[in-house]
Amino acid sequence: MEKPTRTSLLKEIAEFLNEETEMYSMMHGALKKLVGGSNFHTGWIFFIDEDGQHELVAEEALPPALTHNQCQYMTEGTCWCVTAYHNKKLTKASNIINCSRIVKATKEHHDKTDNITHHATVPLRSGDEQFGLLNIATPETKRYSEEDLELLESVAFQIGSAIKRIILTDQEKEAARINERNRLARDLHDSVNQMLFSLKITAHAAKGITDHEEAKKAFQTIEDTSQSAVNEMRALIWQLKPVGLEQGLVAAIKLYSQFIHIEPEFEVEGLIDLPNTIEENVYRIIQESLNNIHKHSGTNRGKIYLEQSKTQFKVRISDKGKGFNYLKKEKTVSHGLRNMKQRTQVMKGHIDIQSEENQGTIIELTIPL
Repeated sequence: MEKPTRTSLLKEIAEFLNEETEMYSMMHGALKKLVGGSNFHTGWIFFIDEDGQHELVAEEALPPALTHNQCQYMTEGTCWCVTAYHNKKLTKASNIINCSRIVKATKEHHDKTDNITHHATVPLRSGDEQFGLLNIATPETKRYSEEDLELLESVAFQIGSAIKRIILTDQEKEAARINERNRLARDLHDSVNQMLFSLKITAHAAKGITDHEEAKKAFQTIEDTSQSAVNEMRALIWQLKPVGLEQGLVAAIKLYSQFIHIEPEFEVEGLIDLPNTIEENVYRIIQESLNNIHKHSGTNRGKIYLEQSKTQFKVRISDKGKGFNYLKKEKTVSHGLRNMKQRTQVMKGHIDIQSEENQGTIIELTIPL
C-alpha cells in the first residue's frame, strides 16, 4: 500500500490526536499511525519524570530482541538519550550514534534485531514543558535525513501538545469530580442517611412498646435492614468524600484501613502538610492500593511509608501477599492501575509498581512540591 504524503500523514495524526482523550491510547495510536504511514519501521515512547526515571508507555513493531522478557532492555537501566534529555541537552530531533539498549539486545539476541542498529530521538514538549521522548528506528539505517527528522519533530510537537491538553482536561475533570462528589456526599449524609437512621431508631422504639411477637419480628427486621442500609450508605459516602481527610492524610488512611479491615504499619517522616488537590489524589491512590490488598493479596497487613520534604512527597505501600505479574497485568491496563497512573500524571509525579506472583507488591509514589 502506498505511503501517505508527509502533509497528509501529519493531518491524519493531528485529526486523531484532536479526538483522543485518554493518554495511553493516544500515544499508542499516534505512534502506530507514524510508523505505518512513514518509512520508519519501529518506534517507542518514554515518559521521563523530574528525577530522570523513564517509563515505556508506548511501542510499535519493536524487534523481538527488544521485546524479549517483557521489553527488559527498554525498561531497565538508563541510556544516552534519557540522560541527555534529563540534563536538558536534547532539545530537538537528533540521530543517536550508539544506543546502549540496542547494543545490549544485539549482544544477546543478534539474530532477532530486524537489522535495527540505530535510532533517532526527539523530546515530547509543549511550550517550556517536556514529558518524555519519541524514538524511531529503521532497518540498516544509521542516520536519518533532515526530512525524516523534521517529520519526527512535527509529530513529537503534536503529541506533546496532546499530552498537555489531556493533562489540563484531566485536572479540570478531577476538580469537577471532587466538587460533585463532595456535593453528593453532603446530600446523601444530610438526607438519605439521616432518614435511614431515623427509620432504624423508630423501628427499635416500636419494637419495645409492642407485645405482639409477629410485630416485634417485623420491627426487628426493619431495624436490621435499616442498619445495613446505613452501613452501605456510609461506605458510599466514604467513596465519594474521604472521611477524616479534614484531620489530615494519615488520619484518613487509618480510618479507611479500619473500615476495610486492613492493618497497615505506618512510618512517617516529616510534617505531612499537602495542598488540597495533591492530598486528595494521593489519598485516592493509597485507597486503591489498600483496596487491592483487601481484595487480591490474601493478607490484611501492609506497610505505608510517608515522607515529606521541602521539594517532594514520597509514598511507599507494600505487602507480602500473593502479588501478581505486573508486566503482564500492565499490558491489559487494569482500571485501577490506570487511575493511579493518571492521578500521578496530574500531579506531575512518578509511580513505580513492583510485583511478582507470590512475592508481594510494592508501590512507590513521588510527587514534586
